[in-house]
Amino acid sequence: MTQLRTDEYGPTVQAILDAARSRNVFVIARFQNHRDINITVARGLLEQVQSTSFSGFAVQVFTEKGHMGFSSSNIISPENAVEQVRLAEELARAAEKLGGDAVTYRGMFSARDTERVVPAQQYAFDAVPIDRMEQILKELNVKFGYDQRLSIRSSFGMFEDDWRVVRSDGRDVSFRIPRAFVYNVISAADGNKTASGRASISGSGLELLLDPAHNADLEARTRQTGDLCIALLGAPKVKGGHYKIVIDYALAKGLAHEAFGHAAETDHMEESILGQDGRFKVGETVAPSFVSIVDGPLEGDYAYQPISATGEVREQASIIDHGVLRTALADAFSAYSAGVTPVGADRVESYLHIPCPRMSNIRLLIDNPLPIPGKNQGTATAGSAEMSPEGLRQLLDQNGLRAPGETVLFLTGYKGGQVNPALGDFVFNCTGIYKLDDSGATLHQPAIFSGKVLSALKSIMAGIGPVHHDAMGTCGKRGQGVPSSGGSNAYIVIAANEAITIGGE
Repeated sequence: MTQLRTDEYGPTVQAILDAARSRNVFVIARFQNHRDINITVARGLLEQVQSTSFSGFAVQVFTEKGHMGFSSSNIISPENAVEQVRLAEELARAAEKLGGDAVTYRGMFSARDTERVVPAQQYAFDAVPIDRMEQILKELNVKFGYDQRLSIRSSFGMFEDDWRVVRSDGRDVSFRIPRAFVYNVISAADGNKTASGRASISGSGLELLLDPAHNADLEARTRQTGDLCIALLGAPKVKGGHYKIVIDYALAKGLAHEAFGHAAETDHMEESILGQDGRFKVGETVAPSFVSIVDGPLEGDYAYQPISATGEVREQASIIDHGVLRTALADAFSAYSAGVTPVGADRVESYLHIPCPRMSNIRLLIDNPLPIPGKNQGTATAGSAEMSPEGLRQLLDQNGLRAPGETVLFLTGYKGGQVNPALGDFVFNCTGIYKLDDSGATLHQPAIFSGKVLSALKSIMAGIGPVHHDAMGTCGKRGQGVPSSGGSNAYIVIAANEAITIGGE
């Protein structure tokens, strides 16, 4: 059996359970043992190397009436554990006296047994010395700088968290979350003209640096983005307006995550476009019947998390099932008020934080996508371009998705954005835009992609190519940042809609 660093906390675990029992409170205790390595290089030179580690625990204590108190510490000992339970109970009793909100917690969890989840990994966290990691990243960075107009900053990050969650009802789970990335920030400059983009690969560990296939994938992505940035130096601006558009899977992940996933989280359902009177609108049609959105952990993925922050199995949630709202991203504390069943969606950034519903890997999936000539149509993970812009234009024409004389805009490269879940308004940024018309495919400067999320979903016409689910990012909520990822089919086609605008001059 693989040992976890949290295995040594047994005496502290027992002290917490005993203290909670003696005080007649329900406790959820959460232990974390974290280590990470971060390296950044530019122009073949080391800019930063950092290796950190920490450990700690937190207790959530609930009174008989359901009022909660929270306390945490980085000193893991039986004596301190008893003190943290006492402090958390004081807070819970104070909340009860003040008439604070209560939750129903007894009987709300699904399992009472012991569980252990340790994903298989090709390399151990410490299999390679840090100085060797530095050297590999330097060599890759120099290789990526294939044009003097480009400046490339390369970062490698590797993280490993061992967790243990125990509860008064007997649930005791331990699990490991490994993740890693190699991330290139790419800038092109020519005089006073500049353009920038990003290229990355993500996964669970050192294979991202050591596996030649991963190196080749990142090089292909970097060249693709580098070529795009160079071409953007002389590209014109696109005229603003309402167009039929095609978005790549990274932008589709942004749309699914920012504009829809957050609206499906049950702790703010009273403010969500997917809620009515605080209840999730189960059964409402929000997209065409060939469109689905699912969220759930995938082993080996950057945002993998098999167990929730309260010790429940993280289930796959079919948020939209063939156009219809089915499952909310619910934790045990907000599910009841939202009228749904918990799916173990609660996550935390660290032991210092209180859990709340969060996404993991969210995918926008299209039934019967158009095949890309010569490509395997199964699930893919490579993020380099499936088709050239001209090839994409021809495929649209051949399948009646671009009429003669019609202009379609192809948006590529997600560069962040923001959403108002209460109104469903979204604003995204892309890396570049190709105008696809009768004359061919011509590159234009990036512009804002904005609109209403439900209008965008209902306007989806088709998907193209295999599913990619490795678009990585960091999701911010309640002052916490957690890893996120996801994607869609290689391309998503969205009909022109007055509620969707591509910005211009």
